[in-house]
Amino acid sequence: SAITRHDPSSENVVYTSFLRGRTRRKAGEKEDISMSSEILGLLIGAAFIFSAIAVIRAKCWDSTAWPLFLATLPVWYMLFGLLAMDANVAMMELLYGLPYLCIGLLVWRIKSSFTLIIIGFAWLSHGFYDLYHDVFFVNPGVFSWYPAFCGFVDLVAGIYLLTAFRRQFNLSNAAT
Repeated sequence: SAITRHDPSSENVVYTSFLRGRTRRKAGEKEDISMSSEILGLLIGAAFIFSAIAVIRAKCWDSTAWPLFLATLPVWYMLFGLLAMDANVAMMELLYGLPYLCIGLLVWRIKSSFTLIIIGFAWLSHGFYDLYHDVFFVNPGVFSWYPAFCGFVDLVAGIYLLTAFRRQFNLSNAAT
């Protein structure tokens, strides 16, 4: 099936996408998603984030990887908008994603233990953005499992980074 363009004046906007396997209504309304796609997103997210944390820790890439990954998150949502052939949605994703892009690049550039707090809260806030994305606007190109995947990855990454800061803070206090 084709993807219907969003008309903000319409009360009964319905998006149907062959890529997503779900139907979207106007922003703020509940969508029809099967539980299996959410479980699939959580399983893929768990496999991805725990292996990513292991590799990043083993290679000591924490100060580089997490900020740059955060900066790329808006790009994925923009690509989903382009996948749906909706330039307006891609621009909205850019506008809503600018804080994550800027924070990621700034934290990547400024290396200190305090930036772990900033980047950790940025990851957590992006997790909530994933969960409540459709309240702001609808991106018809997003796969049905992706919000659960990205939300899980973001929340675990944020908790990991805040825990890493706490560990560093406790070690530095113990040393003094």
